[in-house]
Amino acid sequence: RPVSKLRPKKPILQNESETVLAVTQMLASKRGDAAIITSDGGGLAGIITDTDVTRRVVAKQLPASSTRVSDVMTANPSCVSMSDPATDAMVTMVENRFRHLPVTDDSGAIVGVLDIAKCLNDAISKLEKSQEKGSSAAEDAVKQMASLQGAGGNQAAALQALLGPLLSQAFGGQSSPTLRTILAGKPSTIVSPRTTLQETGMMMAEARKAALVVESGRLVGIFGFKDMMSRAIAKELPLDLTPVSTVMTPNPEAVSPDTTVMEALQIMHDNKFLTLPVCESNGSVIGIVDVMDCVYASGGAEGWRSIFSSAMECDDVTETASVHSYRSASVRSGKKPQKDNSRPVSKLR
Repeated sequence: RPVSKLRPKKPILQNESETVLAVTQMLASKRGDAAIITSDGGGLAGIITDTDVTRRVVAKQLPASSTRVSDVMTANPSCVSMSDPATDAMVTMVENRFRHLPVTDDSGAIVGVLDIAKCLNDAISKLEKSQEKGSSAAEDAVKQMASLQGAGGNQAAALQALLGPLLSQAFGGQSSPTLRTILAGKPSTIVSPRTTLQETGMMMAEARKAALVVESGRLVGIFGFKDMMSRAIAKELPLDLTPVSTVMTPNPEAVSPDTTVMEALQIMHDNKFLTLPVCESNGSVIGIVDVMDCVYASGGAEGWRSIFSSAMECDDVTETASVHSYRSASVRSGKKPQKDNSRPVSKLR
């Protein structure tokens, strides 16, 4: 089953001679979070993401208006072809912590971008849909995961809770690690509403996490890498004078640290979130987890290989069923289906 089955997003292309400011403004206008950078000859030169903008521009205090994107992009990134195996592409992304992966056609021209969050969401949606229809694909995925992990089948047990109550009853989901466990010892990215965007960006770059805005011990906002790119850099705000409170997302959803990793994945899937703040019942802030944190804590690349494979098998029932499943995921999220049958990552936080 080739990469084309994953329906890669249409790439946002920019020339390597453009400034960081021009690229961020283009991404903001298209609600994108990654641009494919091309050479003057039209070939793949690099990729730049919202995270790169914070880590390589904001944190190093480079002027976006005069810094060329070629100086801060990831040059010569890994890429896959439309005809490459889809499961291998997704596992490559998980193994290397690639959020985005450029896709070429057989002649080497850039034709799309894979996004790991979209791939995970689609895989879970397809397995849930197959379970509703009584298909064995979801159950087979769990059995394959258990066999991969041998006697240590805790993560396979956790997956049952993710895929639905039927499988949860069979295996139980209480063995999944909690968010408290995976956040232990991790650096916090807590700032006050008055912290400047420059200070916030430095902290985000060091921890590689979105910032949690806390006042009087309570969570009042969240500020992510895409926010920094679209709401600050693209709008040319003075980073050293602008408090984060003016551009943060106020009053974000938060979960308990006793939430299991698999429950967190389900919450992120259902709400199309990329990150989840974690707070105690008394409101005190523990930290923040993202999609990749949860993937790594629930089996890693090989554990998810069987899930991706089984999700792809759901496509074999009929292409119509696959498209229907894809669209129903959009409807559940309250978004109208896009004309190209894709849910852009801009819909995620």
